[in-house]
Amino acid sequence: MRLLLWFSYFWVLLSCNSNKHTSDFELTQGRVVYLDSVKIDDESFSFMSAINPKVYNDTILGMGDGSFQGVHLFNAKTGEFIVSFESDSIETFQLPKKNYGNFSIQGDTVFILNSLNNTVYSFLFDKTFIDKTELMFLDVMQKSEYETLFEVNGSSVYTSSIYSGPLQDRFRYSKIVSVFNRSGVFQHDFGSYPKEYKEGNLVLSKDENKILTNDILIILNVAGVPKLKKYSLSGNLMSLDVLKSKNFDPQIGYFQGDPFSGPLTDQFNGLGSNVLMQDDIIYATFSSFDIRDRKEGLETYQWVLMKIDLKERTIKEHKIAGAWHLSEVRSLIPQVKGDTVSILIRNEDEGLYLKRLLFD
Repeated sequence: MRLLLWFSYFWVLLSCNSNKHTSDFELTQGRVVYLDSVKIDDESFSFMSAINPKVYNDTILGMGDGSFQGVHLFNAKTGEFIVSFESDSIETFQLPKKNYGNFSIQGDTVFILNSLNNTVYSFLFDKTFIDKTELMFLDVMQKSEYETLFEVNGSSVYTSSIYSGPLQDRFRYSKIVSVFNRSGVFQHDFGSYPKEYKEGNLVLSKDENKILTNDILIILNVAGVPKLKKYSLSGNLMSLDVLKSKNFDPQIGYFQGDPFSGPLTDQFNGLGSNVLMQDDIIYATFSSFDIRDRKEGLETYQWVLMKIDLKERTIKEHKIAGAWHLSEVRSLIPQVKGDTVSILIRNEDEGLYLKRLLFD
């Protein structure tokens, strides 16, 4: 009888972990080849930071700016400015002044998220106003988050979400993805922050990395042991892979008192996947420091591109930028086309460039 119970327990445990992989990846050497570089016409803007840059249909590059006053679109092939959606440039509708940092494009419609009032505004490319939709959270303490995830996909709206409270309550109670129908009616939510975030005081450079691609939602935590999770659109966890790295230190630098007194923490800040098909190739970027002491470590900064092959169980890494880019624009574009990866980066000539590359 005891043997039978033990066998039953073992079978349940095995079934529950059938989609979970340990860190069984092989670290291999990678090579980056740059294909082209397009200078973005941002002279009329002050992009100290580019918020949620994305490329749609391989032709439209869009991003928010550090002022959170609007979303700006450019031609991804030529770099030419196309249009801005901000309160003082739209005649067909009076947009609230601020809190715009994310957008989505479906067909000829541009959707703009205001994370302050949980409202989605939709326009045509010529700025003709279509409608607005309030996202109706069931929990009044939950709200939309401007970073990483906002996509209008078919009949649903997917957005990053957080618990609106003190930082530790946010880490404890947030559901980090919320789903609504196109009328703004809440459907479901899922995902949570790692338990390590609740074990001390920490400063994160951004919210958890999330992308929606090929009807799969992928989440990669910013700090701590990197865990790549795949969810179905209904919120069911499909797989969990623990990543490893030669350059990423999973130790979190908790602080006491002054947030800027704690040790430096390596952090993932980008996630990308093939938009053409599901091919088990995931790209990520992270910020890394060779020295954890804040006074000396800033000069050791490096921005690293990672290629994760979930089928072959390999991981490749390549340094993209160094200390000069610590406070400059450098972002991985989530939309990978085939095996062509795009990054948005400011060069030392002060120009902002969309660069395409191969990483093999």
